[in-house]
Amino acid sequence: MTIEVGSIRVMHNVEMAHRLTKTPGRCQNIHGHSWKVILTLTGEIDEKGVLVEFGYLKMAFRDFLNTNFDHHLLLNWTDPMFRNVMLEGALLPGATQMEGEPTTENFAKLIYDWAVQELIGKIGNVYSARVEVWETATNCAVYPAEG
Repeated sequence: MTIEVGSIRVMHNVEMAHRLTKTPGRCQNIHGHSWKVILTLTGEIDEKGVLVEFGYLKMAFRDFLNTNFDHHLLLNWTDPMFRNVMLEGALLPGATQMEGEPTTENFAKLIYDWAVQELIGKIGNVYSARVEVWETATNCAVYPAEG
């Protein structure tokens, strides 16, 4: 019996603000994007012809993005502004922290790390993931790198 390998792709939009403290220029200001996030999973297609059930994947992926990032302000936890979004030791609603600058590249890696933790080896016969994050219609980061 031949093992068939395939990929599936799901997409979701996230409205999110961020600022880049280490990049001189306009990006040091709080600004937002309509981020388009694409998750591609690759693995073995089962005897029913399915890699992963789309309904489950869409629900898990979209819940992760909506809960943690949609309509949020994403800040590097070392950003001096970070202490201004704390209230009695807790983040104000809509503020999200991450380690490192909230660049498009780092945001793509953060989502990839979630996919590896939550999906690889846990659903279907998925063995790899790739994430594309489009911060505009013309600018995209891919993780892991292509090639």
